[in-house]
Order: sequence, then structure tokens, then C-alpha cells
Amino acid sequence: MKKLHLLLTMSLLLTTSVMADNNIPNAPAWSTPTRGVAASESVESTVKHQLEGSGVSYTQIEIDNKFSAPDWFPEQHAPMPPIVQFGKKPKVWACASCHLASGTGHPESSTLAGLSVNYMTEQLKAFASGERVDYSGHMNRMAALMTEAEMLEASTWFASLPTPQFITVKEVSDVPATYVDSTRMRQIDNSTTVSEPIGNRIIEVPVDKDVVHKRAPLSEFISYVPVGSISRGQSLVQTGGGKTIPCMSCHGADLSGTQIGPAIAGNFGIYTVRQLHGFKSNTRNGAQSAMMKPVVANLTDEDIVDIAAYLSSVTIIK
Repeated sequence: MKKLHLLLTMSLLLTTSVMADNNIPNAPAWSTPTRGVAASESVESTVKHQLEGSGVSYTQIEIDNKFSAPDWFPEQHAPMPPIVQFGKKPKVWACASCHLASGTGHPESSTLAGLSVNYMTEQLKAFASGERVDYSGHMNRMAALMTEAEMLEASTWFASLPTPQFITVKEVSDVPATYVDSTRMRQIDNSTTVSEPIGNRIIEVPVDKDVVHKRAPLSEFISYVPVGSISRGQSLVQTGGGKTIPCMSCHGADLSGTQIGPAIAGNFGIYTVRQLHGFKSNTRNGAQSAMMKPVVANLTDEDIVDIAAYLSSVTIIK
């Protein structure tokens, strides 16, 4: 029965348009962004862009090429494996085109730097089999076309990267008006000074939209979270709050990962929210995921936001 379920899941994933979204039941829409407004500014195909401190330059078309990830600072890391830098045409994008040459990624993708080789290879296999569902569908499509050797090469390379701090978490009652652009990234709407109540949401935006559009390896982000969420999240993470077990039990005292649990500190809040909902809704399955299901069973939507807010604020030790 389980094999049949996985076959049906994979059939659905592989026949769905690459732009389609997969539903993560009960995950809030702000945590699973769909493609939004295309950039209003025109793209000049011949203009070379530069990044401070880098000796290379790219046009925006080169930057956005999913089969040739920009590498602004090649001297800062080991050479990228071909699957990471160039992908595998026609359907497997370069890993670094979304997760960047730093492995820090963006809110609509995820941070890979700091994760273990074993964890990442197991997750790629789960995407390939359909045991883990990617809300955008991209990871299921691409992982299914990767060889185990390519999975191991990509995982080994991303695991070798340092884990910088690049998210500033701010507790607020109101947030600036925002919109989601064509890359699924949320941006501040500079056409208005109107703000809106944050409610039970996490709103993550880049500090510098232009830098992020260059796919700079290290782009700073602001994570707006509800007032009081960090302290509430800290209590849940450290004690379980009578609803769950302390996260340190499996993820380590500093939350930087152990043999049985991945690093969870310093990732994007909306990523954490959609993963916890994935465990609750059974869109994340498999041996490793089985341990998380009882952990999240009694968490409310507010608990999940609080936990995600706190984890994003934790200083990375590695």
C-alpha cells in the first residue's frame, strides 16, 4: 500500500506543471508563496552587474540562468560540483541557482549550509520518492532525475560551507505593506507608506532588493515576527511547554544538529513554518520524519510561528 501511495504521489508530481504548487495542508499561504508580480524594471541584456568586493561581473540574464549559477567569490569555497553550478539539462537546475554559492538560500527555498551530508542526501531521496513534498514541486521534479552520486556530491559540497548569520529578527505589531515577486520572494512595497497588522505571521524581506536580485552569496534579511513570539518560542524549544519535547533533545544543545536531528538554528522562519506543517499534514514522511510527527501533533499555529521566530533568532555556533 505504501509503495502504491508513493507511485501515485510521484505520478502526480511528475505530470504537474513545473510552475504548479503542491498543497501543504493547513500551512499558511504566506509560508508557501506562489509566483507573484513580475519586476517592473526592464532587464538590459548587455549590462554587466558587479558586486562589491568581487572581481567578476554578470548580466541579469546570466545571473538568472538556472543552468549556470553565478559565482561571485569563487575563492571563498571549494570548486562547485557540476550538478551544483550547472545542473543537468533539461530539468535539473543548478543547486546554487536557488540555494546560492553560500548555501544560505532565500526564504522561498532554504538554507543548506550547516546541514550534514547524510541529512541532505536522505532528504533528496525523500523528494525523489515523493515521501517529502516540496510546496513548489521543483525539488520533487529535480531530485527524481538526480543520480545518487550527484546527490552525494551536492550534499558534501553544501555541508562544507560555513554558516554565517544573515537574518535579523524584529518583533513588531505592524509591518510595512509587502508583495510577492515573480521569484516567490516577498518585497517591501515602496509605493505606499501604509502598514498592516502582522497578526500571526512571519514576514521576511531582503535588506537590499538589488543585492538579492544579483543572487549575492550573502544577502541580509529582516524577519518581522509577532511581539512576544521569540520568548514564547524559546520556552517551547527549550522546555516543550507541556505540549512537546525540548528541541535540544534531538537537535543538540546549540541546535546545530546531531546524528539524529539536523541543524535548525538560523534558518528562515517561513521555511521552518512550512516544514512543521509538513510533518503535521504528512507531506513529510520517511524514517527521519516519523520522529517529528508526535513532536508537532499538539502544536497550534501560534506555537509554530513562535518556534520559527525563535529559531531564526538563535546565533549559529558552527
